[in-house]
Amino acid sequence: MRKLSRWLLLALTFCVAVAGFLIRRQQLAAELMPDGSLAEGSSLHLLLAALAGVLFVGLVAFLYPQPKKISWQQVFPTAAVPNLLLLVSAIGLIAGNVLLWRSGSAASAAVVTQSPEVSRALSMLLPPLGVVSAVCFAIFAVVRMAGKKPTPLLFMIASLYLIIRLIVCFQVWNTDPSIHDYAFQLLAAICCMLGCFQLAGFSFDRGHLRMCLFWTLGATAFCAFTVADTLHSGALSNVLINGALLLAMATCSACLLFTDGPLPQPEETAPETAPENELPAEEPEEAKPEI
Repeated sequence: MRKLSRWLLLALTFCVAVAGFLIRRQQLAAELMPDGSLAEGSSLHLLLAALAGVLFVGLVAFLYPQPKKISWQQVFPTAAVPNLLLLVSAIGLIAGNVLLWRSGSAASAAVVTQSPEVSRALSMLLPPLGVVSAVCFAIFAVVRMAGKKPTPLLFMIASLYLIIRLIVCFQVWNTDPSIHDYAFQLLAAICCMLGCFQLAGFSFDRGHLRMCLFWTLGATAFCAFTVADTLHSGALSNVLINGALLLAMATCSACLLFTDGPLPQPEETAPETAPENELPAEEPEEAKPEI
């Protein structure tokens, strides 16, 4: 049952991600007006909402057979393929944040908020912190391929970047009168942030498999929705950042789902020894035969 639920989770997330990407692209092209309002007779927003509902219900149902806790050795494999995919996502995240910094679009968006100074400071901090977060992904991949335990700081720094990114983006989204413009981007940002936070818990030996999978699989699906938004807007920096997060969350989800590595064996305790001041019992002397 546990293996079957893993494949069902994988199939559910993949189908929702692909369907959501295609439907969202069609909605942006045909049904969503430039001011965020829906064209007359629009129905794709209902289908997207139904897909999100099916995803959440399916995740809760199919995650139940999975164990609550698992060791970090099983979650973070030393295999080359998942770690190389994390390296690719790190490269995409670096490229996207460098383009975002050079374009200055993050800092210019701060003027629309009620606290422009604080918002501008966070916006200027966002691209360099994104590069540092990408470097943490790369270090994590190299450390695991070397067979060593990763420090919790790697995913904690990534979580900090995603928190600041959510704050900066939401300040801009909050000025948009239509939730249809940013609903799935908001869900993707929240799921990515909580997914990285849960992944850091495994390095503390306090990871929860079900909760972590819920957020990473949700991030994978909603990042696919968001890629359609970024492709529609035409900003290459956002395409690279969201594509990198999609790849990272999908890779981490696969590692969490297929955790078939051996459990760590408990350390063997040394056999009890007799106290130093206690002498061994003397063996009885054998009776000598009489001559």
